[in-house]
Amino acid sequence: MRVAVTGGTGYLGAHTVSALLRAGHHVTLLVEPGWSNPALLRRFQAAGSVVTLSGDLRDPDVTEELLRDCEAVFHAAGVVGTDESRAQLMWDVNAHASERIMRRGVALGLDPIVMVSSYSALFPPPGRVITPVSPTAEGKSAYALTKSYADRVARNLQADGAPVVVTYPSSVVGPALETPPGITEQGWAAIVRFGVAPKVRGAGMMMIDVRDTAEVHQRVMRPGRGPRRYLCGGQMLSFDEMISALEQGSGRHVRRIPMSPAMFRLIGRASDAMASVLPLGSGFSYEAAQLITAAIPTDDSETLRELDMTWRSARDAIIATFSP
Repeated sequence: MRVAVTGGTGYLGAHTVSALLRAGHHVTLLVEPGWSNPALLRRFQAAGSVVTLSGDLRDPDVTEELLRDCEAVFHAAGVVGTDESRAQLMWDVNAHASERIMRRGVALGLDPIVMVSSYSALFPPPGRVITPVSPTAEGKSAYALTKSYADRVARNLQADGAPVVVTYPSSVVGPALETPPGITEQGWAAIVRFGVAPKVRGAGMMMIDVRDTAEVHQRVMRPGRGPRRYLCGGQMLSFDEMISALEQGSGRHVRRIPMSPAMFRLIGRASDAMASVLPLGSGFSYEAAQLITAAIPTDDSETLRELDMTWRSARDAIIATFSP
């Protein structure tokens, strides 16, 4: 199929584009004006048929040009972060551009229309496990609010029978593909650099190998199956297990400092406050601290059954992140 792709030059998107090309799809890839990554482009071209379109996702004319002559769309572009000064950009991209792409895709008869959402769009759930029928969460941060907005749009379209497919990755980990590391790896930078990490009682994270998430996106790229939702939670690792994997992968010892969940969340709030005045990146936040200390699992059984998949080891994916 001819697939229009947004977000294909990022960490998860690059793996997905490679998987789509290997499966024989033809990709039209939207890139930001001025984008240049010759190594990644060569990798794509070696895998299959890809053409690039330079443009701003916020421009409706760019959306029209991107979707023209395509049969399906994979939409993964998004602004991630905790810096509230970027709130308007998040609304423009995560919410309104996502809505435009989905609605135009429906109007043009594209099938499927795949949108990458997030585990955080369903957090916190009403129960103790996140399932495919868990409702969209309200959201508090600009990021969570905008992801929840897009998820509601997707579900409304699904309710009308549109072939919108939504995936919900958790913390995506594993080796990058000629791109900067993922958001979770960015959060590890200070731990690896300084060799110190909190030891938080009862904390944990759902983690999934980036290659598994890309494979999900390749397998859902089939027309005629109607609206669907797929959880991509992966495996629950305790925070201590994650740190042990970081140690093994990086070859560095990390000293654990016992800390209560409340203190850990307080540090997340402080990180958010400092992010508004210092370029700390978007790897850790109060929202992330809430996810980690709540340690709510996902029920991925429907994803695994319908797509005939088995998740890789999340621990091995963390170790592989540091492999040369």
